[in-house]
Amino acid sequence: MTKQRLELFSDGVFAIVLTLLVLDLKVPSARGLAGLAEIVPALLVHAASFFIVGVFWLMHHGALARVTEIASRTLLFNLAALFWITLLPFGAKNAAEHPLDPLGASMVAASCGAYLLSLAGARLSSHSTIDDLPELRAWQIRRIWLMSFVVSFDFACAALSWSSPWFGYAASLGTVMFWLIMPSPPDVERKHLQLAATVEEAAPEATG
Repeated sequence: MTKQRLELFSDGVFAIVLTLLVLDLKVPSARGLAGLAEIVPALLVHAASFFIVGVFWLMHHGALARVTEIASRTLLFNLAALFWITLLPFGAKNAAEHPLDPLGASMVAASCGAYLLSLAGARLSSHSTIDDLPELRAWQIRRIWLMSFVVSFDFACAALSWSSPWFGYAASLGTVMFWLIMPSPPDVERKHLQLAATVEEAAPEATG
C-alpha cells in the first residue's frame, strides 16, 4: 500500500467519525429555552469531541506528511490508531447522556492516550525525510519523551475518572490543547531547512 492510499483511508475514517458525532445529537422534547437547556450538555460534548477528533486529524496529517516509506507494521499501527478514534463517538455519547458517569470520561481519555501511542508506533515504523537530518535527532527524541508523558497522563486520568469523571475530561482537552500548540514535524523541518539555507548563504559573505 502506498502512503497516499494510507492517508486517503485514514481521512475517510476520520470523516465518518465526525459524521457519527453529529448523528448523536437529538432534537429536544421541549421547546424554546427549555429545549435549549435540555440539549446544552449534548452540544458541549459534541463541540469538545469534534475539537478532539479534528486536532487528532491534524496530528495524523502532520505525522505522515514527511513520510517517504511505510512498512507493514506502519499499516497495523495506523489501523490501531484509527480503531481508538472510532471509539470516541461512543464515549462522547455516554458522556452526553450521563456527564457524571465515569465510563464516558474514562473511555475518551483512554482512547486519546491509546491513539497517541499507536500513532507514535506508525511514525517510528516508517521512514521520514526528518530521519535524514541528524540535526533534528535531538528534537525527535524530545518529542518522543513528551508524547510518552502525555500518553501516561491520559491513561492515569482514565483510571482516576472512576473516582471523578472530571479527570478524564481534563485529560482529553488538555491533550489536544498541548499538541495544538506544539509545532508539527513539517513546520520544524521547514524552519530548519530555511535556517540552514540562510547560514549557507551568509557563510561566503563572512569569509569574503
